[in-house]
Amino acid sequence: MTAHRDETLIERLKRYYQDYRKTSDPDAAFREACEALGHSVIESVGEAAERDELETIRALVREYREIRLSTQGSNDSVKERFEAELRERAAQPT
Repeated sequence: MTAHRDETLIERLKRYYQDYRKTSDPDAAFREACEALGHSVIESVGEAAERDELETIRALVREYREIRLSTQGSNDSVKERFEAELRERAAQPT
């Protein structure tokens, strides 16, 4: 996680989705990415707690809540956006 310390949680979720998407269909990849994000948030909160960084903890929880709210009812729009970004990325010349 240290290599990606400055990424936002939505960027982290996107990164997880892209990784899982290599071996899973969109639905499974999204579920697995959301689960991995939850675990990584717990880890990040624990690290911030050890450093007594209350504001970091608050920011992580606030951002995680926003993501959960946006994916709670229907994750189709978020998943579709991630899929579109994957297609765009794949279409770019390397």
